This record gives sequence, C-alpha cells and structure tokens, in this order.
Amino acid sequence: MTFVIRPARAEDVPLIAGWTRDTFSWGDYVGEQLPAWLEDPDSLVVVCVYEDDVPVAVSRAQLLSPTEAWLSGARVHPDHRRSGMGMAMNDRGVEWARSRGARVARLAIEEENQPARSQVEKSGYRQTGRWVHATIGITSAARLASGQRLRTATSVDADAAWVFWSQSDLARAGRDLISEGWRWRKTTPEDLLCAVDDHALYQGPGGWSIVRTVEVGLAVRWMATTPTDFPVMLQGLLDLAREARAEVLEAMIPETPWVIEALQRDGFEQRPVLMFSKPL
Repeated sequence: MTFVIRPARAEDVPLIAGWTRDTFSWGDYVGEQLPAWLEDPDSLVVVCVYEDDVPVAVSRAQLLSPTEAWLSGARVHPDHRRSGMGMAMNDRGVEWARSRGARVARLAIEEENQPARSQVEKSGYRQTGRWVHATIGITSAARLASGQRLRTATSVDADAAWVFWSQSDLARAGRDLISEGWRWRKTTPEDLLCAVDDHALYQGPGGWSIVRTVEVGLAVRWMATTPTDFPVMLQGLLDLAREARAEVLEAMIPETPWVIEALQRDGFEQRPVLMFSKPL
C-alpha cells in the first residue's frame, strides 16, 4: 500500500496527538505545538496518509532566515515505521525550503537516536557540530558579591561581545550558530541588539550571555566566554537563576572539552545533541 504526502490540516491535530503522547519517556510536544505550526506562514507541516486519509506521520519544515531551513517534529506512527515516510517527508520539506530561497537545511538529533541518525545520513545530511543541552535544578545558596553578578548589558556592550565572540572557541565549535530552543541558525549582530532591547543580554566577569525566561526557569541561548572564564560565567548564571527564583537553569552550548569539564564539575546534567546540515 502506497502512502501520500499532503499538507497537514486542523482536523489532523487530535489524531496526531493521540499517537504522539508517549513518543519519549517524558511525553511529546508535537500535539501541543501543531496548531501554532499550522498558522506559521514560514512553516510547512506535512502528513503521510493512506486511502483513508488518516495521518500516520507528520513533519515540519520552517525558514529561520531567508536562507536557512530547519527540519523538526518528524514522527511516524509505531505501526508504520521503516516505511520510508520519514525520508519522504524530509525531502518534501527540503524541496519547499529550496523553492523559497533556502540555501542550507539543518536538523538536530540526540546522540543516542541511532535510527534517526542513519536516516538523515542517507538523505544527504552530514554532521557539522556537537552541542550540549545542560540542565540543573536551582537550590538555595548565598548570592554572589555585587561585583561578580551578571548585569543587563547595553548596546555598547553588545558591540564588544560580538567582536569577542566572533573570534572565540565557542563560535568556531558552534559554526557561528545561535540556539532558539531546539532550533539553530546563524548568529547576527542584530541578535545581540534585540537581546539588549529585551533586557536579555547579560554581562559579567565571565563574559556575556543571552538568557531567556522559559516555562521551567531560565535558558541560555548564546554565550561569549573563554575556557578560563567559563566557570565564572556558570556561577554568574546560577546566581541570576536564584535571583529570578527559577526552578531550572538550562543551556545550549557548543561542545568543547572545557565546557564538558566545567558543567560536570558544577553538577549539570548533560545531553549531547548532534547538528546535521545539507546544502540546498
């Protein structure tokens, strides 16, 4: 029996939510996010169906910039895996992105997900980076001295941060990308200026960080620091999380030996994330 790929519709949402609830040990986000995806003009959501038109697979492609596509949310019903649906949906998303001017497609996979890694490699992607998703629960502790704390930065600070970061180990290890949660694109100077406007760019003795408020607490989206100063930055971030009364501090950081060592020393849980890219 041959499947067909078509654009997702609003009536597909409850059907997809029904078989994606337990994708991972913690559940899944796809059913909750689908309505917003369908309304995004820079996004294409497709499903695979048979003759009954019931969705048994779903995937999303989106443009994060005029030339950068991001592929995510690929799910296949347990009864229909290994049918070629994942690869076919990815190809459709890439075709859509290319037709709108994208020059590169990217996606991320957790290191232990070997089936997904094999699939994307067969689709022409190659691994172009390793990141660390680091999390830690915030416990009570004495605040840092005022001179050691992070403070919100200004546009002048943003200029200095950009020059410093552009030549840093983290920029090289991360291929100049910035995290938007579990999505990545090229960093621009405007990202730092927008963070200044949002009071989200912080500066301290350890360097600079973009820190956003998320549901569980605080999330680090970008960082400019050195191997020597990174432990100082971590202490500043933990102090900032305590000030905000956050339950959790999480960070997406390009993987380097000194990043791994410092995170481990401070008790962060670490999940390796692999970045894959394909030129279009």
